[in-house]
Amino acid sequence: MNRTEKEEAVSGLGELFNSIQIGLLVDYRGLDVAEITELRRQLNENATKMRVLKNRLAKQAIKESPFAELGEYLTEPRALIYGDDPVAPAKVVSKFMSTNTKLDYISGMLLTGTVGSVLDANRMKALGNLPSREELLTKLVFVMNAVPTKLVRTLNEVPAKFVRTLAALAQSKEGA
Repeated sequence: MNRTEKEEAVSGLGELFNSIQIGLLVDYRGLDVAEITELRRQLNENATKMRVLKNRLAKQAIKESPFAELGEYLTEPRALIYGDDPVAPAKVVSKFMSTNTKLDYISGMLLTGTVGSVLDANRMKALGNLPSREELLTKLVFVMNAVPTKLVRTLNEVPAKFVRTLAALAQSKEGA
């Protein structure tokens, strides 16, 4: 690469680091072309992407971004997995890692507003094991629906008990 190409690459990486909400650094060494292609396919299905980084250029680009703390992990061949959804990249990587042990978490960062928190391998695995947004919304609807349902049942039990008492009283008078 000549100097202008390098400057354009650093600029493009800088824009990328400033526009994403989550970035996961993974060690992809040992994956063959078919496995990387399968990983990229799974990532694309979930609106996430993977970009193999050139460490020297990435270190320059990351300095001015909220992901600056990840610069220390750019020592060996790394790939950046990122997306707009803060959970999707970790979920896809965790799912892929369950069938392929060659891919490994290195570090990551999740931005909340302008503040970022560095994620170690355990935190990235925990993030990957979170239920999806749809699952969480479904659980929320069930929880919200449980309160009025129990209230209606409780309120309905008072007249139902009264009716059962009257029916038992009527039955005892018929028998006597």
